[in-house]
Amino acid sequence: MDMGWKMPEITASSYRSYSRKQGQLSIVEHYGKMRELGCFSLQDVTDMVGDRAAVPYLLNDYQRKGYIDRIHRNLYTVMDTETGEPVLNRYQIGSRLFADGYVALRSAFEACGYAPKAGNEVFVATQTRFTDFRYNGVFYRRVHPKAGADTEWVSGSLVTSLEQTVVDSLHSFEGEAGLEDVVECIIRLPRLDVDKLLDCLERYGNGYLYQKCGYVLEQLQEYVRLPRAFYQECREHCASTVRYMIKGADGLVYHKGWGVYAPAYLERGE
Repeated sequence: MDMGWKMPEITASSYRSYSRKQGQLSIVEHYGKMRELGCFSLQDVTDMVGDRAAVPYLLNDYQRKGYIDRIHRNLYTVMDTETGEPVLNRYQIGSRLFADGYVALRSAFEACGYAPKAGNEVFVATQTRFTDFRYNGVFYRRVHPKAGADTEWVSGSLVTSLEQTVVDSLHSFEGEAGLEDVVECIIRLPRLDVDKLLDCLERYGNGYLYQKCGYVLEQLQEYVRLPRAFYQECREHCASTVRYMIKGADGLVYHKGWGVYAPAYLERGE
């Protein structure tokens, strides 16, 4: 979606133009097209009605009637006229905000039903720069997309695959609470695809990430049940330096097999 489109000034001529356009195209037709998009930009509406000057009046009219709602700046969503709520859920909105956008990290776990509870934010991966914003009680936060990220459609939302989400989350978690949250999601997952996990790790090409993923998943082996070959592959790509999974944290335990200091609760005591 084009974030650079600016709303033109409302003038008498644009009002007459919009009035004529109303006579040519019904409200139902416009609403139907908008509903197909779910989320849309000013440029989308211009392409829809074919008259840029009429866009401000159409949007103001539809907002007043409760057909649409402004999400942020030049972005809008369609509303359900019976419930007064957006027709899309938070994850569907997040994955439709931008043409290249998709839902990532914990939000992807949530969208797939594998998080213990829903948070108050949705992580949107996109090349389009935007300022984090709040809509309908949810914060939409931008994260950098990963080149070649593995995505899939789940219940109308474009999200990272479970394997991509695991690797991304272990790459970017913050602090002990962040790691605990990732672990809580991983133990709820169905069987992961080993080849997809390794493909995700290869795209990162980060030795420390191999260490983290190998170590954490091995400690959760009773849940993930990955083959020994996966851990062997991770060890072959591990960084040679000793790393601290959480910098500055107390009570970290050294795991010689992986060369990492990690929270004690992850240590299986082998």
